[in-house]
Amino acid sequence: MTWKELEKNLDIKDALGLISLLKEQKKCKVILLLNDGEEGLKDYQKHREKVIDIELEFSPSSIESVEIALDGTQLNDYAAEILKESSIKLNIKNIRLLKKIERLVLQTLPYFNGYEQEITHQAITSLVLFSFCYYCQISDEAPNLDFVSTFERSFFGLEIEEDGNEDHKKWSRFIREYGYLHSDEFDVLLAKYIKTGYFIGDELNEVVEKKNKEILASKSTGSFSEAWNLYHNSFDNNQGEVVSTLYESFKQNMSFISPGNLNGTVTLFREVGENEKANEIIDLYIEARKSEIDLFSPEELSFFTDKKDELIIEKFTNHYNSSVIIENAYQVLERISGKNGWNPKDEKILAAASIDEYYKIFKSLNDRRSRSTFINTCLKFGQFSNANEDMVEISKKATEALKRVAEESLINKSRIKLYGIQIDN
Repeated sequence: MTWKELEKNLDIKDALGLISLLKEQKKCKVILLLNDGEEGLKDYQKHREKVIDIELEFSPSSIESVEIALDGTQLNDYAAEILKESSIKLNIKNIRLLKKIERLVLQTLPYFNGYEQEITHQAITSLVLFSFCYYCQISDEAPNLDFVSTFERSFFGLEIEEDGNEDHKKWSRFIREYGYLHSDEFDVLLAKYIKTGYFIGDELNEVVEKKNKEILASKSTGSFSEAWNLYHNSFDNNQGEVVSTLYESFKQNMSFISPGNLNGTVTLFREVGENEKANEIIDLYIEARKSEIDLFSPEELSFFTDKKDELIIEKFTNHYNSSVIIENAYQVLERISGKNGWNPKDEKILAAASIDEYYKIFKSLNDRRSRSTFINTCLKFGQFSNANEDMVEISKKATEALKRVAEESLINKSRIKLYGIQIDN
């Protein structure tokens, strides 16, 4: 009988009998480890006084657990202190989880060298919260990680409307008590790291550089975050001062303000009847950041909360669509065919191309290898399980163009079938 079979068939009463035998007749010292609250321990509770000499409960506090886990840590003093404070605030007692968080911090910390200390503080407090949510999600207390990573995105704490979900209300209270106000691009990347188990160094460097610029801007006189304090820090009837200060600060700090924070400011201005200023700062923002095309992409717009300003969505979309068409479909396919990487701009260009364009492209390719890579690249977009509208459109138009080629002759019909295209008889 194997140990697993023995373990499966040996009940607590038999185990206690074995322990008694080893102790009394073999003079052995036996240590029995049990998890509190585990099922099937009624016999143990009934017979333990006959067998167990010393019974100890090991239940360290979060403070004790943190001290055990971080004893001899390689983290610098500042990082270790933030990790301790954050873990204790969440009452984390699981030493394995604490060691896991420590490793996450150690892996990311070198990327923060030379940047403002706030970068390190945000990274550690977010990694602690995200790890707790991800690894303790079966707990009644732990919020859902997806909920946290999109929490009050870019609203400087401006309240969003409750959706009536009781879990969401409970999680919101939990997050606020921890001191977490909202998720930004940096937090989203860290949450992704928790879920996937890895991060891309260049991607992290780019986000950290951007975040550091925002922090430097926020420290300047009349910074945008300081302007928002006029809104949050009192119940004074100071609407004129709040709007004026936010308006002037916004114009000074547009280079560091995210689209989400623009959305939050516009929302507030509209709520207090300042539609003219709301519309103006949208135009100012687009003009100041117009060269940063990806800033206006659909992916960036998806970061907003449910409370989206329609004019921002409209003007961002128009600017993005008018800016991305800088290559034609042939040029994009020539660049991305046979590769696994492309960007949303490429999808926009290919989705905007007509069936006639695809027909002309496929007919112009006389090299078998080039033609195959072009066609397979187009068809591949429709095979992804999470294909978006643009991807579906690319595959659909390419397929229609290939069917048109197939209709020209029997031999072309035979050729097109090689790509898995169903041709009507």
